[in-house]
Amino acid sequence: MATGRHRNTSSTRAVLASPLGVTALLVGLIVLASIAVPLGARYLGCGETHYLRVSASLSIAPVVQQAAAEFNKGDREYSGDCVSAQAAETPPHLAMTGLSGGAAARSTTTPDVWVPESSAWVELARISETGAQTIETSPRSLASSPVVLAAPKGAKGVPGQGDAGWDLVLPGERSPDRPLVMVDPNRGADGMATMFAARRELGTGDKADAAMTEFVRDVQLDSAFGEIQPEAVYSDAGASAPLTVLPEQAVWDYNNNGDPPTPLEALYPKEGTVELDYPFVSTSDDPRMRAAADDLYDILSGPAYREELRELGFREPDGTASGVVEDGEGIVAEPPKAGDDLTGDALLASVEDWNRLSMPSRALVLADVSGEMSDDLDGGDQTRMEVAVDAAQLGLSLFPDKTDLGLWTLSSELSPVGRKEVEDLGRLDRTADAPDQTRRERLQRIAGDITVEGGKSRLYDNILAAYEEMQDDYDEDKINSVILLTAGRDGGSSDISGGELVAELQDRFDPDRPVTMFIIAFGAQPDRGTLTDAAAATSGTLYVTDDPDEIGDIFLSSISRRLCVPNCDE
Repeated sequence: MATGRHRNTSSTRAVLASPLGVTALLVGLIVLASIAVPLGARYLGCGETHYLRVSASLSIAPVVQQAAAEFNKGDREYSGDCVSAQAAETPPHLAMTGLSGGAAARSTTTPDVWVPESSAWVELARISETGAQTIETSPRSLASSPVVLAAPKGAKGVPGQGDAGWDLVLPGERSPDRPLVMVDPNRGADGMATMFAARRELGTGDKADAAMTEFVRDVQLDSAFGEIQPEAVYSDAGASAPLTVLPEQAVWDYNNNGDPPTPLEALYPKEGTVELDYPFVSTSDDPRMRAAADDLYDILSGPAYREELRELGFREPDGTASGVVEDGEGIVAEPPKAGDDLTGDALLASVEDWNRLSMPSRALVLADVSGEMSDDLDGGDQTRMEVAVDAAQLGLSLFPDKTDLGLWTLSSELSPVGRKEVEDLGRLDRTADAPDQTRRERLQRIAGDITVEGGKSRLYDNILAAYEEMQDDYDEDKINSVILLTAGRDGGSSDISGGELVAELQDRFDPDRPVTMFIIAFGAQPDRGTLTDAAAATSGTLYVTDDPDEIGDIFLSSISRRLCVPNCDE
Protein backbone atom coordinates (compact mmCIF):
# COMPACT_ATOMS: atom_id res chain seq x y z
CA MET A 1 0.00 0.00 0.00
CA ALA A 2 1.28 3.40 -0.84
CA THR A 3 1.90 5.66 2.12
CA GLY A 4 1.47 8.98 0.34
CA ARG A 5 2.90 10.85 -2.56
CA HIS A 6 4.14 14.29 -3.47
CA ARG A 7 2.35 16.59 -5.86
CA ASN A 8 2.02 20.27 -6.56
CA THR A 9 -1.47 21.17 -5.24
CA SER A 10 -0.86 24.79 -4.30
CA SER A 11 -2.74 26.17 -7.29
CA THR A 12 -5.74 23.95 -6.61
CA ARG A 13 -5.89 24.96 -2.96
CA ALA A 14 -5.46 28.63 -3.81
CA VAL A 15 -8.35 28.78 -6.24
CA LEU A 16 -10.66 27.03 -3.80
CA ALA A 17 -10.16 29.96 -1.46
CA SER A 18 -10.74 32.58 -4.16
CA PRO A 19 -13.74 34.98 -4.21
CA LEU A 20 -16.91 33.85 -5.92
CA GLY A 21 -16.62 36.59 -8.53
CA VAL A 22 -19.62 37.44 -10.65
CA THR A 23 -21.89 34.98 -8.80
CA ALA A 24 -21.15 36.65 -5.47
CA LEU A 25 -21.85 40.09 -6.94
CA LEU A 26 -25.18 38.91 -8.37
CA VAL A 27 -26.16 37.31 -5.08
CA GLY A 28 -25.22 40.45 -3.17
CA LEU A 29 -27.36 42.69 -5.36
CA ILE A 30 -30.37 40.42 -5.03
CA VAL A 31 -29.90 40.23 -1.26
CA LEU A 32 -30.23 44.01 -1.08
CA ALA A 33 -33.49 43.80 -2.96
CA SER A 34 -34.92 40.91 -0.94
CA ILE A 35 -34.23 42.36 2.52
CA ALA A 36 -35.47 45.83 1.75
CA VAL A 37 -38.56 46.45 3.89
CA PRO A 38 -41.35 48.05 1.84
CA LEU A 39 -41.40 51.72 2.67
CA GLY A 40 -45.04 51.74 3.68
CA ALA A 41 -44.94 48.56 5.78
CA ARG A 42 -45.03 50.40 9.09
CA TYR A 43 -48.06 52.46 8.03
CA LEU A 44 -50.42 49.73 6.84
CA GLY A 45 -52.17 49.39 10.14
CA CYS A 46 -50.16 46.32 11.15
CA GLY A 47 -49.81 45.53 14.82
CA GLU A 48 -46.12 44.72 14.32
CA THR A 49 -43.71 43.97 11.47
CA HIS A 50 -41.98 40.58 11.58
CA TYR A 51 -39.27 39.17 9.35
CA LEU A 52 -39.41 35.82 7.61
CA ARG A 53 -35.73 34.86 7.59
CA VAL A 54 -34.85 32.59 4.69
CA SER A 55 -31.51 30.75 4.33
CA ALA A 56 -30.62 29.14 1.01
CA SER A 57 -27.59 27.32 -0.39
CA LEU A 58 -25.41 29.34 -2.75
CA SER A 59 -26.43 27.76 -6.05
CA ILE A 60 -30.17 28.24 -5.52
CA ALA A 61 -30.00 31.46 -3.48
CA PRO A 62 -30.46 33.89 -6.43
CA VAL A 63 -33.86 32.41 -7.28
CA VAL A 64 -34.97 32.30 -3.64
CA GLN A 65 -33.94 35.93 -3.19
CA GLN A 66 -35.88 37.01 -6.27
CA ALA A 67 -38.94 35.25 -4.87
CA ALA A 68 -38.46 36.98 -1.52
CA ALA A 69 -38.33 40.34 -3.29
CA GLU A 70 -41.61 39.52 -5.04
CA PHE A 71 -43.10 38.40 -1.71
CA ASN A 72 -42.26 41.82 -0.27
CA LYS A 73 -44.10 43.65 -3.04
CA GLY A 74 -47.42 42.42 -1.65
CA ASP A 75 -49.17 43.52 1.51
CA ARG A 76 -48.34 40.48 3.61
CA GLU A 77 -50.40 40.44 6.77
CA TYR A 78 -50.89 37.46 9.10
CA SER A 79 -53.10 37.63 12.20
CA GLY A 80 -52.87 41.41 12.11
CA ASP A 81 -49.07 41.56 11.81
CA CYS A 82 -47.00 42.37 8.71
CA VAL A 83 -44.29 39.99 7.52
CA SER A 84 -41.36 40.88 5.27
CA ALA A 85 -39.04 38.23 3.83
CA GLN A 86 -35.26 38.47 4.25
CA ALA A 87 -33.43 35.90 2.09
CA ALA A 88 -29.69 35.28 2.19
CA GLU A 89 -27.18 32.70 1.07
CA THR A 90 -26.18 30.67 4.12
CA PRO A 91 -23.88 27.62 4.19
CA PRO A 92 -26.02 24.64 5.20
CA HIS A 93 -23.79 23.62 8.10
CA LEU A 94 -24.29 27.01 9.77
CA ALA A 95 -28.05 26.92 9.36
CA MET A 96 -28.12 23.34 10.66
CA THR A 97 -26.08 24.29 13.74
CA GLY A 98 -28.52 27.06 14.58
CA LEU A 99 -31.59 24.90 14.02
CA SER A 100 -30.08 22.14 16.16
CA GLY A 101 -29.67 24.49 19.11
CA GLY A 102 -25.96 25.15 18.61
CA ALA A 103 -24.08 28.42 18.95
CA ALA A 104 -25.72 29.89 15.86
CA ALA A 105 -29.13 29.58 17.54
CA ARG A 106 -28.30 32.65 19.60
CA SER A 107 -27.80 34.76 16.47
CA THR A 108 -30.18 36.16 13.91
CA THR A 109 -28.98 33.65 11.30
CA THR A 110 -31.37 30.94 12.50
CA PRO A 111 -33.91 30.77 9.66
CA ASP A 112 -37.69 30.44 9.55
CA VAL A 113 -37.35 28.89 6.09
CA TRP A 114 -34.39 26.79 5.04
CA VAL A 115 -33.46 25.70 1.52
CA PRO A 116 -30.34 23.53 1.85
CA GLU A 117 -28.95 21.49 -1.01
CA SER A 118 -30.19 18.20 0.36
CA SER A 119 -32.75 16.69 2.74
CA ALA A 120 -29.77 14.96 4.31
CA TRP A 121 -29.12 18.21 6.18
CA VAL A 122 -32.71 18.16 7.40
CA GLU A 123 -32.27 14.62 8.73
CA LEU A 124 -29.07 15.62 10.51
CA ALA A 125 -30.72 18.70 12.04
CA ARG A 126 -33.67 16.63 13.26
CA ILE A 127 -31.36 14.33 15.24
CA SER A 128 -31.22 17.06 17.90
CA GLU A 129 -34.11 17.62 20.29
CA THR A 130 -34.49 21.24 19.16
CA GLY A 131 -34.51 20.31 15.49
CA ALA A 132 -36.99 17.48 16.01
CA GLN A 133 -39.45 19.89 17.61
CA THR A 134 -39.48 22.63 14.98
CA ILE A 135 -38.38 21.30 11.57
CA GLU A 136 -41.13 19.98 9.36
CA THR A 137 -40.92 16.30 8.52
CA SER A 138 -42.04 16.45 4.87
CA PRO A 139 -40.17 19.26 3.11
CA ARG A 140 -41.12 20.16 -0.46
CA SER A 141 -38.46 19.87 -3.15
CA LEU A 142 -37.86 22.90 -5.36
CA ALA A 143 -35.46 21.21 -7.80
CA SER A 144 -32.93 18.41 -8.02
CA SER A 145 -29.39 17.70 -9.19
CA PRO A 146 -27.42 14.44 -8.93
CA VAL A 147 -23.93 14.34 -7.43
CA VAL A 148 -21.48 13.52 -10.22
CA LEU A 149 -17.78 13.17 -10.87
CA ALA A 150 -16.42 15.70 -13.34
CA ALA A 151 -13.30 16.06 -15.44
CA PRO A 152 -12.33 18.07 -18.53
CA LYS A 153 -13.77 16.57 -21.68
CA GLY A 154 -11.31 14.13 -23.22
CA ALA A 155 -9.13 13.94 -20.09
CA LYS A 156 -6.65 11.10 -20.44
CA GLY A 157 -7.38 8.00 -18.40
CA VAL A 158 -10.90 9.11 -17.36
CA PRO A 159 -13.66 6.58 -18.20
CA GLY A 160 -16.65 7.49 -20.32
CA GLN A 161 -19.84 8.89 -18.84
CA GLY A 162 -21.47 5.46 -18.54
CA ASP A 163 -18.39 3.59 -17.32
CA ALA A 164 -17.21 5.65 -14.34
CA GLY A 165 -17.46 4.30 -10.80
CA TRP A 166 -16.88 5.59 -7.31
CA ASP A 167 -13.57 3.72 -7.23
CA LEU A 168 -12.14 6.73 -9.11
CA VAL A 169 -12.08 8.71 -5.87
CA LEU A 170 -9.61 6.29 -4.25
CA PRO A 171 -5.83 6.83 -4.29
CA GLY A 172 -4.09 4.97 -7.09
CA GLU A 173 -7.25 4.58 -9.19
CA ARG A 174 -6.68 7.67 -11.36
CA SER A 175 -4.14 7.21 -14.15
CA PRO A 176 -2.45 9.49 -14.86
CA ASP A 177 -2.46 10.70 -11.30
CA ARG A 178 -4.64 13.77 -10.76
CA PRO A 179 -5.91 15.41 -7.55
CA LEU A 180 -9.43 14.77 -6.29
CA VAL A 181 -11.32 17.91 -5.26
CA MET A 182 -14.34 17.43 -3.03
CA VAL A 183 -16.23 19.51 -0.50
CA ASP A 184 -15.37 18.98 3.15
CA PRO A 185 -18.13 16.59 4.32
CA ASN A 186 -18.94 19.02 7.13
CA ARG A 187 -19.85 21.63 4.51
CA GLY A 188 -21.66 19.80 1.72
CA ALA A 189 -23.81 16.74 1.03
CA ASP A 190 -21.69 15.96 -2.03
CA GLY A 191 -18.70 15.61 0.31
CA MET A 192 -20.71 13.33 2.61
CA ALA A 193 -21.68 11.24 -0.41
CA THR A 194 -18.03 10.90 -1.42
CA MET A 195 -17.00 9.68 2.03
CA PHE A 196 -19.89 7.22 2.06
CA ALA A 197 -18.96 5.93 -1.40
CA ALA A 198 -15.30 5.52 -0.42
CA ARG A 199 -16.28 3.53 2.66
CA ARG A 200 -18.64 1.36 0.61
CA GLU A 201 -15.86 0.68 -1.91
CA LEU A 202 -13.31 -0.18 0.78
CA GLY A 203 -15.53 -2.21 3.10
CA THR A 204 -14.95 -2.69 6.83
CA GLY A 205 -12.22 -4.09 9.05
CA ASP A 206 -8.71 -3.05 9.97
CA LYS A 207 -7.33 -3.10 6.42
CA ALA A 208 -10.30 -1.10 5.15
CA ASP A 209 -9.84 1.44 7.95
CA ALA A 210 -6.18 1.86 7.00
CA ALA A 211 -7.20 2.37 3.35
CA MET A 212 -9.84 4.88 4.46
CA THR A 213 -7.12 6.73 6.34
CA GLU A 214 -5.03 6.89 3.18
CA PHE A 215 -8.05 8.20 1.23
CA VAL A 216 -8.63 11.06 3.69
CA ARG A 217 -4.91 11.92 3.69
CA ASP A 218 -4.99 11.96 -0.11
CA VAL A 219 -7.91 14.38 -0.47
CA GLN A 220 -7.74 16.49 2.67
CA LEU A 221 -5.43 19.21 1.35
CA ASP A 222 -7.59 19.69 -1.75
CA SER A 223 -10.97 19.72 0.00
CA ALA A 224 -13.10 22.84 -0.36
CA PHE A 225 -14.88 24.62 2.49
CA GLY A 226 -17.91 25.62 0.44
CA GLU A 227 -19.62 24.89 -2.87
CA ILE A 228 -16.99 24.16 -5.52
CA GLN A 229 -16.60 26.81 -8.22
CA PRO A 230 -15.47 24.97 -11.41
CA GLU A 231 -14.21 28.18 -13.00
CA ALA A 232 -11.67 28.43 -10.18
CA VAL A 233 -10.69 24.74 -10.07
CA TYR A 234 -10.29 24.51 -13.84
CA SER A 235 -8.57 27.80 -14.55
CA ASP A 236 -5.80 25.60 -15.97
CA ALA A 237 -7.29 22.42 -17.47
CA GLY A 238 -3.94 20.78 -18.12
CA ALA A 239 -3.03 17.10 -18.21
CA SER A 240 -3.19 16.82 -14.41
CA ALA A 241 -6.42 18.79 -14.00
CA PRO A 242 -8.38 17.54 -10.98
CA LEU A 243 -11.28 15.16 -10.83
CA THR A 244 -14.08 16.87 -8.89
CA VAL A 245 -17.16 15.67 -7.03
CA LEU A 246 -19.96 18.21 -7.31
CA PRO A 247 -23.62 18.64 -8.34
CA GLU A 248 -24.47 18.15 -12.00
CA GLN A 249 -25.96 21.67 -11.94
CA ALA A 250 -22.48 23.13 -11.35
CA VAL A 251 -21.16 21.27 -14.40
CA TRP A 252 -24.07 22.47 -16.54
CA ASP A 253 -23.66 26.06 -15.36
CA TYR A 254 -19.90 26.04 -16.01
CA ASN A 255 -20.27 24.64 -19.52
CA ASN A 256 -23.27 26.66 -20.64
CA ASN A 257 -23.16 30.01 -18.88
CA GLY A 258 -19.59 30.89 -19.66
CA ASP A 259 -16.87 30.24 -22.18
CA PRO A 260 -14.66 27.57 -20.57
CA PRO A 261 -11.37 26.74 -22.30
CA THR A 262 -12.26 23.04 -21.94
CA PRO A 263 -15.84 21.98 -21.12
CA LEU A 264 -16.38 19.53 -18.29
CA GLU A 265 -17.99 16.14 -18.66
CA ALA A 266 -20.33 14.86 -15.95
CA LEU A 267 -19.55 11.24 -15.01
CA TYR A 268 -22.42 9.34 -13.41
CA PRO A 269 -21.19 6.58 -11.05
CA LYS A 270 -22.57 3.26 -12.22
CA GLU A 271 -23.15 2.11 -8.63
CA GLY A 272 -25.63 4.94 -8.14
CA THR A 273 -25.40 8.41 -6.69
CA VAL A 274 -27.11 10.91 -4.41
CA GLU A 275 -29.85 13.17 -5.71
CA LEU A 276 -29.68 16.64 -4.15
CA ASP A 277 -33.30 17.70 -3.73
CA TYR A 278 -33.13 21.35 -2.54
CA PRO A 279 -35.97 21.07 0.00
CA PHE A 280 -38.09 24.03 1.06
CA VAL A 281 -38.24 23.56 4.85
CA SER A 282 -40.37 25.52 7.28
CA THR A 283 -38.58 25.65 10.64
CA SER A 284 -40.67 28.01 12.77
CA ASP A 285 -43.31 27.08 15.33
CA ASP A 286 -44.97 30.49 14.86
CA PRO A 287 -48.23 30.05 12.86
CA ARG A 288 -47.70 33.43 11.20
CA MET A 289 -44.26 32.40 9.93
CA ARG A 290 -45.61 29.05 8.77
CA ALA A 291 -48.36 30.79 6.78
CA ALA A 292 -45.90 33.27 5.32
CA ALA A 293 -43.57 30.40 4.38
CA ASP A 294 -46.42 28.71 2.52
CA ASP A 295 -47.02 31.88 0.53
CA LEU A 296 -43.34 32.15 -0.33
CA TYR A 297 -43.36 28.52 -1.47
CA ASP A 298 -46.34 29.23 -3.71
CA ILE A 299 -44.30 31.95 -5.41
CA LEU A 300 -41.26 29.72 -5.82
CA SER A 301 -43.28 26.82 -7.18
CA GLY A 302 -44.95 28.98 -9.82
CA PRO A 303 -44.09 28.65 -13.53
CA ALA A 304 -41.82 31.70 -13.67
CA TYR A 305 -39.52 30.51 -10.91
CA ARG A 306 -39.56 26.90 -12.12
CA GLU A 307 -38.24 28.25 -15.40
CA GLU A 308 -35.59 30.29 -13.55
CA LEU A 309 -34.35 27.09 -11.93
CA ARG A 310 -34.22 25.29 -15.27
CA GLU A 311 -32.22 28.16 -16.74
CA LEU A 312 -29.65 27.65 -13.95
CA GLY A 313 -29.23 23.97 -14.85
CA PHE A 314 -31.40 22.32 -12.20
CA ARG A 315 -33.54 19.26 -12.94
CA GLU A 316 -37.20 18.93 -12.00
CA PRO A 317 -37.91 17.75 -8.43
CA ASP A 318 -38.55 14.22 -9.75
CA GLY A 319 -35.13 14.11 -11.47
CA THR A 320 -36.40 14.69 -14.99
CA ALA A 321 -34.14 16.81 -17.18
CA SER A 322 -35.86 19.75 -18.82
CA GLY A 323 -35.09 20.59 -22.41
CA VAL A 324 -32.70 23.27 -21.18
CA VAL A 325 -30.70 20.78 -19.11
CA GLU A 326 -30.93 18.03 -21.72
CA ASP A 327 -29.37 20.28 -24.36
CA GLY A 328 -26.49 21.26 -22.08
CA GLU A 329 -22.98 20.19 -23.01
CA GLY A 330 -21.44 17.43 -20.92
CA ILE A 331 -24.78 16.25 -19.48
CA VAL A 332 -26.66 12.94 -19.83
CA ALA A 333 -30.40 13.62 -19.71
CA GLU A 334 -31.51 10.20 -18.42
CA PRO A 335 -31.83 10.29 -14.62
CA PRO A 336 -28.89 8.40 -13.07
CA LYS A 337 -29.30 5.41 -10.80
CA ALA A 338 -30.11 6.55 -7.27
CA GLY A 339 -28.19 5.31 -4.25
CA ASP A 340 -31.02 4.99 -1.75
CA ASP A 341 -28.85 3.57 1.04
CA LEU A 342 -27.38 6.97 1.93
CA THR A 343 -29.51 7.63 5.01
CA GLY A 344 -29.08 10.36 7.61
CA ASP A 345 -27.32 7.89 9.92
CA ALA A 346 -24.94 6.88 7.12
CA LEU A 347 -24.19 10.51 6.37
CA LEU A 348 -23.52 11.26 10.01
CA ALA A 349 -21.14 8.30 10.21
CA SER A 350 -19.32 9.59 7.12
CA VAL A 351 -18.87 13.03 8.69
CA GLU A 352 -17.63 11.50 11.94
CA ASP A 353 -15.11 9.34 10.06
CA TRP A 354 -13.81 12.38 8.19
CA ASN A 355 -13.52 14.47 11.34
CA ARG A 356 -11.65 11.78 13.25
CA LEU A 357 -9.22 11.05 10.43
CA SER A 358 -8.61 14.68 9.44
CA MET A 359 -8.26 16.05 12.98
CA PRO A 360 -4.67 17.17 13.70
CA SER A 361 -2.49 14.96 15.88
CA ARG A 362 -0.66 15.71 19.11
CA ALA A 363 1.86 12.98 19.86
CA LEU A 364 4.78 12.41 22.18
CA VAL A 365 7.23 9.97 20.57
CA LEU A 366 9.33 7.71 22.80
CA ALA A 367 12.44 6.27 21.12
CA ASP A 368 14.07 3.35 22.93
CA VAL A 369 17.88 3.74 22.67
CA SER A 370 18.78 1.05 25.22
CA GLY A 371 21.30 -1.72 24.57
CA GLU A 372 18.53 -4.03 23.30
CA MET A 373 18.11 -1.80 20.26
CA SER A 374 21.54 -2.77 18.92
CA ASP A 375 20.42 -6.35 18.18
CA ASP A 376 19.91 -7.42 14.57
CA LEU A 377 16.36 -8.12 13.45
CA ASP A 378 15.62 -11.75 12.68
CA GLY A 379 16.46 -12.60 9.10
CA GLY A 380 17.61 -9.11 8.22
CA ASP A 381 20.75 -7.05 7.91
CA GLN A 382 19.50 -4.08 9.96
CA THR A 383 19.51 -3.52 13.69
CA ARG A 384 16.42 -2.59 15.64
CA MET A 385 17.86 0.91 16.00
CA GLU A 386 18.34 1.35 12.27
CA VAL A 387 14.76 0.29 11.53
CA ALA A 388 13.45 2.54 14.34
CA VAL A 389 15.28 5.52 12.84
CA ASP A 390 13.76 4.74 9.43
CA ALA A 391 10.33 4.49 11.09
CA ALA A 392 10.79 7.85 12.80
CA GLN A 393 11.79 9.52 9.55
CA LEU A 394 8.82 8.01 7.72
CA GLY A 395 6.45 9.08 10.49
CA LEU A 396 7.74 12.64 10.27
CA SER A 397 6.99 12.66 6.55
CA LEU A 398 3.45 11.35 7.05
CA PHE A 399 2.27 13.76 9.73
CA PRO A 400 0.78 17.02 8.36
CA ASP A 401 2.08 20.46 9.31
CA LYS A 402 -0.56 21.06 12.00
CA THR A 403 0.71 18.09 14.01
CA ASP A 404 2.17 18.76 17.46
CA LEU A 405 5.12 16.42 18.03
CA GLY A 406 7.59 15.92 20.86
CA LEU A 407 10.45 13.44 21.39
CA TRP A 408 11.94 11.57 24.36
CA THR A 409 14.76 9.04 24.12
CA LEU A 410 14.83 6.19 26.66
CA SER A 411 17.87 4.65 28.34
CA SER A 412 19.16 4.32 31.88
CA GLU A 413 22.41 5.81 30.56
CA LEU A 414 20.77 9.19 29.84
CA SER A 415 19.62 10.26 33.31
CA PRO A 416 18.54 8.93 36.70
CA VAL A 417 14.95 8.65 35.43
CA GLY A 418 16.06 6.83 32.29
CA ARG A 419 15.18 9.39 29.63
CA LYS A 420 16.16 12.57 27.85
CA GLU A 421 13.37 14.95 26.90
CA VAL A 422 14.84 15.95 23.54
CA GLU A 423 12.07 18.09 22.07
CA ASP A 424 8.98 19.59 23.66
CA LEU A 425 5.60 19.31 21.98
CA GLY A 426 5.16 21.83 19.17
CA ARG A 427 3.75 22.22 15.66
CA LEU A 428 5.84 20.74 12.88
CA ASP A 429 5.52 23.78 10.65
CA ARG A 430 6.65 26.26 13.28
CA THR A 431 10.16 27.64 13.38
CA ALA A 432 12.51 25.90 15.79
CA ASP A 433 15.50 27.50 17.53
CA ALA A 434 17.13 28.23 14.18
CA PRO A 435 15.11 30.89 12.30
CA ASP A 436 15.55 29.11 8.97
CA GLN A 437 14.52 25.67 10.25
CA THR A 438 11.08 24.25 11.03
CA ARG A 439 10.45 21.84 13.87
CA ARG A 440 9.91 19.07 11.30
CA GLU A 441 13.34 19.70 9.80
CA ARG A 442 14.91 19.82 13.26
CA LEU A 443 13.29 16.54 14.29
CA GLN A 444 14.35 14.90 11.02
CA ARG A 445 17.95 15.87 11.77
CA ILE A 446 17.67 14.68 15.36
CA ALA A 447 16.12 11.37 14.32
CA GLY A 448 18.86 10.79 11.78
CA ASP A 449 21.50 11.23 14.50
CA ILE A 450 19.91 8.92 17.12
CA THR A 451 22.21 6.08 18.17
CA VAL A 452 22.13 3.31 20.76
CA GLU A 453 23.13 4.63 24.19
CA GLY A 454 23.25 1.24 25.92
CA GLY A 455 21.86 0.46 29.34
CA LYS A 456 18.27 -0.50 30.13
CA SER A 457 15.09 1.17 28.84
CA ARG A 458 13.15 1.73 32.10
CA LEU A 459 10.30 1.15 29.69
CA TYR A 460 7.36 0.85 32.08
CA ASP A 461 8.30 3.91 34.15
CA ASN A 462 8.72 6.04 31.06
CA ILE A 463 5.51 4.88 29.39
CA LEU A 464 3.60 5.97 32.49
CA ALA A 465 5.50 9.29 32.71
CA ALA A 466 4.76 10.05 29.04
CA TYR A 467 1.11 9.15 29.49
CA GLU A 468 0.79 11.48 32.47
CA GLU A 469 2.51 14.24 30.48
CA MET A 470 0.03 13.93 27.61
CA GLN A 471 -2.96 13.85 29.95
CA ASP A 472 -1.76 16.98 31.75
CA ASP A 473 -1.17 18.76 28.42
CA TYR A 474 -4.31 17.47 26.69
CA ASP A 475 -5.62 19.38 23.64
CA GLU A 476 -9.31 18.73 22.98
CA ASP A 477 -9.00 19.94 19.38
CA LYS A 478 -6.45 17.27 18.48
CA ILE A 479 -5.95 13.51 18.62
CA ASN A 480 -3.68 12.96 21.63
CA SER A 481 -1.37 9.95 21.73
CA VAL A 482 1.91 8.43 22.86
CA ILE A 483 3.92 6.61 20.16
CA LEU A 484 6.59 4.19 21.36
CA LEU A 485 9.36 2.76 19.15
CA THR A 486 11.03 0.00 21.16
CA ALA A 487 12.81 -3.32 21.51
CA GLY A 488 9.98 -4.07 23.95
CA ARG A 489 12.03 -5.13 26.96
CA ASP A 490 12.03 -3.53 30.37
CA GLY A 491 14.24 -6.19 31.97
CA GLY A 492 13.26 -5.20 35.50
CA SER A 493 14.78 -1.74 35.09
CA SER A 494 11.62 0.16 36.10
CA ASP A 495 10.32 0.86 39.58
CA ILE A 496 6.91 -0.52 38.56
CA SER A 497 6.07 -3.91 37.10
CA GLY A 498 4.29 -4.60 33.85
CA GLY A 499 1.13 -5.50 35.72
CA GLU A 500 1.25 -2.26 37.69
CA LEU A 501 1.72 -0.29 34.47
CA VAL A 502 -1.36 -1.86 32.91
CA ALA A 503 -3.42 -1.20 36.05
CA GLU A 504 -2.29 2.45 36.14
CA LEU A 505 -3.18 2.98 32.48
CA GLN A 506 -6.58 1.36 32.93
CA ASP A 507 -7.25 3.63 35.90
CA ARG A 508 -6.05 6.79 34.15
CA PHE A 509 -7.70 6.33 30.74
CA ASP A 510 -10.53 8.84 30.31
CA PRO A 511 -12.89 8.09 27.37
CA ASP A 512 -13.96 11.75 27.34
CA ARG A 513 -10.33 12.90 27.02
CA PRO A 514 -8.65 9.89 25.41
CA VAL A 515 -4.88 9.62 25.19
CA THR A 516 -4.05 6.54 23.12
CA MET A 517 -0.88 4.46 23.24
CA PHE A 518 0.57 3.08 19.99
CA ILE A 519 3.52 0.75 20.41
CA ILE A 520 5.74 -0.35 17.52
CA ALA A 521 8.05 -3.12 18.74
CA PHE A 522 10.89 -4.53 16.64
CA GLY A 523 11.88 -8.20 16.64
CA ALA A 524 10.99 -11.02 19.03
CA GLN A 525 8.87 -9.92 22.00
CA PRO A 526 9.10 -12.03 25.17
CA ASP A 527 7.01 -9.37 27.00
CA ARG A 528 4.41 -9.10 24.24
CA GLY A 529 1.47 -9.78 26.56
CA THR A 530 2.30 -6.83 28.82
CA LEU A 531 2.73 -4.42 25.93
CA THR A 532 -0.49 -5.62 24.30
CA ASP A 533 -2.42 -5.06 27.54
CA ALA A 534 -0.80 -1.65 28.09
CA ALA A 535 -1.83 -0.43 24.63
CA ALA A 536 -5.32 -1.93 24.90
CA ALA A 537 -5.87 -0.17 28.24
CA THR A 538 -5.80 3.12 26.32
CA SER A 539 -7.81 1.94 23.27
CA GLY A 540 -4.50 1.68 21.42
CA THR A 541 -2.62 -1.24 19.93
CA LEU A 542 0.72 -3.02 19.70
CA TYR A 543 2.40 -3.64 16.35
CA VAL A 544 5.28 -6.12 16.21
CA THR A 545 7.46 -6.25 13.11
CA ASP A 546 10.82 -7.35 11.84
CA ASP A 547 10.11 -6.09 8.31
CA PRO A 548 11.10 -2.47 7.60
CA ASP A 549 8.73 -2.43 4.61
CA GLU A 550 5.74 -2.77 6.96
CA ILE A 551 6.37 0.54 8.73
CA GLY A 552 4.27 2.65 6.34
CA ASP A 553 1.25 0.39 6.71
CA ILE A 554 1.71 0.34 10.49
CA PHE A 555 1.56 4.12 10.69
CA LEU A 556 -1.59 4.23 8.56
CA SER A 557 -3.16 1.50 10.70
CA SER A 558 -2.34 3.39 13.88
CA ILE A 559 -3.94 6.57 12.51
CA SER A 560 -7.01 4.58 11.44
CA ARG A 561 -7.55 3.54 15.09
CA ARG A 562 -9.05 7.01 15.51
CA LEU A 563 -12.21 5.59 13.97
CA CYS A 564 -12.89 3.42 17.03
CA VAL A 565 -11.34 5.37 19.93
CA PRO A 566 -12.32 5.26 22.79
CA ASN A 567 -14.08 1.92 22.20
CA CYS A 568 -11.50 -0.06 20.23
CA ASP A 569 -11.33 -3.81 20.61
CA GLU A 570 -8.22 -5.80 19.90
